Amino acid sequence: MEKKLDEVQGCSQTLHRELEDEKKRHLRTLADFENFRKRMERDAGQASLQGKKVLAGDLLSVLDSLELALGQVKDDNLIRGLGLVHREFAGIMARHGLEPVESVGLPFNPREHEGAGYVEGTVFPPGHVAQELRRGYRFGGELLRPATVRVAKGQVNNKWQ
Repeated sequence: MEKKLDEVQGCSQTLHRELEDEKKRHLRTLADFENFRKRMERDAGQASLQGKKVLAGDLLSVLDSLELALGQVKDDNLIRGLGLVHREFAGIMARHGLEPVESVGLPFNPREHEGAGYVEGTVFPPGHVAQELRRGYRFGGELLRPATVRVAKGQVNNKWQ
């Protein structure tokens, strides 16, 4: 009888160890699955942001064309209409994360500006952006396109002297 009791206790201890091992394996599987789920969510978010970034970059030419047209048109009604379309389009792009890069009057920054020449005799100190030829943009805080600018050079006029 004692031998049977020892067998039952040994079997019980073996089953208890196996149950503990299965619990640990189950918890590891749950943790692995949770890590996998988080990684998939992160990757999906990054892919979505990358897709939006590519689309925003492609649409910048439309925004540039609207701005160019606004500067060339002489008819007041057409200017008003193009202005409305431009504001609406720029607003939609801004709501989705597009931000213009500030340039004029700021020091030239090669990380945000692409130099296209110098301008002499401006109100800005040398090394500061005097003209913006093409607006730069950020998308989601990341530079999408640098601003193309001309930089002040030489003698400083006006209030900066």
